Amino acid sequence: MTLDDHLEAYKRDGFTVFREYLSSDRVRAWREAMDPEFSLLFPKKPDAPRAKIVPLLGHQSLAPLAREHLLDSRMLDFAERVMGPFVQLDSFEASGFPIREHALKGRVDRWHRDAFNVSQTWAGYSFEYKQTPRPYTPPLACNCLTYLQPMNEETGPLRVIPGSHLDYTHIPRENEFEPHPREVFLDLEPGDMVFTHHELLHSGTWNISNQIRYFLSIYVCRIGLPHRDSFNLSEIHDIVTHARRTNDLRTLRLFGEDPDFLQRDEAAWASWVAEDRGQISSEGKAA
Repeated sequence: MTLDDHLEAYKRDGFTVFREYLSSDRVRAWREAMDPEFSLLFPKKPDAPRAKIVPLLGHQSLAPLAREHLLDSRMLDFAERVMGPFVQLDSFEASGFPIREHALKGRVDRWHRDAFNVSQTWAGYSFEYKQTPRPYTPPLACNCLTYLQPMNEETGPLRVIPGSHLDYTHIPRENEFEPHPREVFLDLEPGDMVFTHHELLHSGTWNISNQIRYFLSIYVCRIGLPHRDSFNLSEIHDIVTHARRTNDLRTLRLFGEDPDFLQRDEAAWASWVAEDRGQISSEGKAA
């Protein structure tokens, strides 16, 4: 698929899948590096649904792999296609899901939308008109989820509701752990990356396989919004220093640094407004 194909699917469905985003060698490297880390994390909270390493760029042994993964131009190119040149890191984490009892096979983890969504703000609000699907608009945030094992009924597939980024679908709290009539299970292989819209309704499924289920999550948001990860990390200082030296504005924006982005945005607005006004007919101008 080309980036145009991915963008068409993303606008329509609220997600798109990049197949073989990570090579088998890179998948193996990540799993081998994370297995000993998560074997220490799980016993600390044995009843938790998952354990996390965050921020990944602050982890001594995982930071080199994390840096390479975060700065992959394929992800950043597509992020700019859907958000414009405003992409900032919110959070970068590795999540591990422990092996659970077989009775949980197929059980919904929890339906939710991700950070910065507005659909939940209006859920249950009494509108004075019948809501219809809203036009697609660029997201305020996106999740880039890379899976390190096959995603099937044993490991627990990712479930999504296509189109829910546009149609205000709301799942009541009492139904958040139930299957949904429009749900789709994504067929994913190790190394596949799912790029989601923050308004997309989705859920995990419990892992009953014989291995830890992992994903890497790069959550990006529009520059200027709050971010969960600290940017005061030595690995980030090194990345930013190099970006300043090479005038790499995209990488600087990834860590919230671009003093001219608003002025450039306002200049684009002014040009757009002037173009619109110039196209008004003489009759319209007279009115």
